[in-house]
Amino acid sequence: MSTATAAAAPASAIYTIQPVETGRVTQATPHELREEFDRAGVVILPDFLRPDALPPLRAALAEHYRPIADKAAEMAHGRTGERARFECDVIAWDPVTEKNAAFVALHGHAALAAVTEVLLGPAFTAPSSLVMFSIAGGRGQAWHQDCPPEHVAAFNLNRLFYPDDVNADDGPVVVVPGSHRRGRIPPGGHQQPIDGEVALTPRAGTLVLLHGHVYHRVMANRTRRPRTSINFRAYAAGVPKDVNCIGIYRNGEIDFCEKSRRHAPSMAPR
Repeated sequence: MSTATAAAAPASAIYTIQPVETGRVTQATPHELREEFDRAGVVILPDFLRPDALPPLRAALAEHYRPIADKAAEMAHGRTGERARFECDVIAWDPVTEKNAAFVALHGHAALAAVTEVLLGPAFTAPSSLVMFSIAGGRGQAWHQDCPPEHVAAFNLNRLFYPDDVNADDGPVVVVPGSHRRGRIPPGGHQQPIDGEVALTPRAGTLVLLHGHVYHRVMANRTRRPRTSINFRAYAAGVPKDVNCIGIYRNGEIDFCEKSRRHAPSMAPR
């Protein structure tokens, strides 16, 4: 699905959400859902996927990861090369571009399109997928923002699905609610706590909607299995597809789009 075509959620629609600070399940109209997103930059929808939707995803993930499991450490983006100083021990996969049937079906989920339209408006785009395997025994993902926050309206929406329960040892996703309104993430350690942070341990089937300017990280995976998240990034109409080229970390920036491209002076690593 490159451009959303599903009908918008009716005004009478009711969503089950968990406000990020309290975790108490409550009900929200589309208007209230949008207000919560504007306020916190994070919306959690538990049990968004039915249990019977999960086995095909798990099978596809296992099939992809099994042949590379013994090479995971050397393949992880945060272990070697130019990305090593950002400490993100993850392996990325784009199953939608590869036309994997289970992920193509989820990518076109009508309810996903409807809730995305509530947050981004009509004619949003969602061109691909980003599955992230946090490797077994790895350091997770360092604090970052997905794109530079100086252009307030230019951001990606992370639409994060969890095919399995995320427990404390798997690597909670940590967010700072409201930080999408606070500018650049401050300097500091890769996993050093930030005031106001909240650690999330989503259950299987949960959908987390996360503003790309929110400060977020994934804690270390202390298990012997990969921790997996499924991200179908979406963009409001008019937001350029390369908005995610520059990732913002606490100790610098990285260009994910062109290794040969050099940062302009204003974008030089700090």
